[in-house]
Amino acid sequence: MSTNILMHEAVMQQLNDFYQMMLSQQIIKATELKKEIDEKIEQIKHAEEKENQNQNLLLYYSLLDLKYRMLTDRVSIRKDSFEAIDTIDESTDTLTAYYYHSFKAEHALMFSNYNEARRQYEEAESLLEHISDELEHAEFYQKYAVLNHHMSSMLISIEYANKAKEIFERHAGYEVKVASCENTLGTACIFLKQFEKAEEHLNRSIDLLQKHNVEKLILVVRHNLGLLYATQNLSTLAIRHLSEVTEKNPAHFKALFLQAREHYKLREINIAKELIEKGLAVCIELGNEEYVYHFNILRSLNEDEAIELLEEEVEKSISYFEKQDLWDFVEEYAEVLAVRFRKLNKHEKVSDYFNVCYEAKQKLLRKGALK
Repeated sequence: MSTNILMHEAVMQQLNDFYQMMLSQQIIKATELKKEIDEKIEQIKHAEEKENQNQNLLLYYSLLDLKYRMLTDRVSIRKDSFEAIDTIDESTDTLTAYYYHSFKAEHALMFSNYNEARRQYEEAESLLEHISDELEHAEFYQKYAVLNHHMSSMLISIEYANKAKEIFERHAGYEVKVASCENTLGTACIFLKQFEKAEEHLNRSIDLLQKHNVEKLILVVRHNLGLLYATQNLSTLAIRHLSEVTEKNPAHFKALFLQAREHYKLREINIAKELIEKGLAVCIELGNEEYVYHFNILRSLNEDEAIELLEEEVEKSISYFEKQDLWDFVEEYAEVLAVRFRKLNKHEKVSDYFNVCYEAKQKLLRKGALK
């Protein structure tokens, strides 16, 4: 057997081990192994022979490298990060093709491109039947649950999160993944207004994560606890959780938005303004279009701009949210305008925007969001 083939097989095994470490959130071990893999990959890249086998391996490495960055350094990921990865073709093996679509979906989800994420997950699901590892199925279910949460399909989100959790619980060493499922279940319950259940899921998630000292993920769950209390207009309690997140992770734009909105509710205008400016800067740098719209509307409200300026911001956002099937935000912001116009006795505008609310609510009900 040639040296090249032996090298290829050794690196392939290391890449498989590397992925399993990421899957079970063993980040320190994964980081150590990645250093070894990187050295060997450089040797393969500089080899004269450009065999198809090596091209598959290099594609596999590129995908896992992106996955690693999404886990450890999300701020470094840009909207065009996936463009650096080669496309797949007929010669790509099934597992690598599955990872390609799955990770591309996860990347799209990071930038709120939900329709693209759904298309990529559907491609991944069509390949999943050829993969026997049930942990891979659990990983897919958990990610698909997150997507459906973002797209307001909460019952589907709960169904897939429970399927993933059931599998992860059968395997030792995957407690952090169980915690992630609890977090997804908790956030779905928030949007279904099942606040007591939501708090139970989120607290279970934090308990598991604290046992494994996973600080980054604890902040994710703490953000969702902030969302839970913000949804119930418990602003002071929400701010307590959200401020911990934004202090430890100043680039957490979702927490910055929620915290700014709670300060706005309390009429703490200057604090809200500062947080809005920070959040907008982060979103523009990262290329997150969705939250630019959220922040711009909140800024208009916080600065008490003329109704015409607020309407302009909301109309732009509604156009975007409709394209992304984010009907909960269409409903929310149309209602904001309807209420504002009612105070000004502009009844035709009130009727127009309440009609937008009604249509959005019907879309949500058809999706099973029950909002």
